[in-house]
Amino acid sequence: MKVRFYGKLGEKLGAEIEVDPPTGTDTIVKLRNVLADMFPYASADLQQRSRACIADSIVGEGHKLAGIETVEFLPPLSGG
Repeated sequence: MKVRFYGKLGEKLGAEIEVDPPTGTDTIVKLRNVLADMFPYASADLQQRSRACIADSIVGEGHKLAGIETVEFLPPLSGG
């Protein structure tokens, strides 16, 4: 599975990594936990300060990952 990062996460982890998540990593929240274990120095940004995006849509924490090839984590956005 490809995982892409933007903003601070992209600076810390690189723009894209290839991950082979362990069996049972079937939702976004479980993927976040796997990534946080892999990259403890970025765990706060991974778990609290980013939104998951699949196929150009923001998805919730319970979104199923079956058949998903790419997940993107976006930084919080603000505007004015």
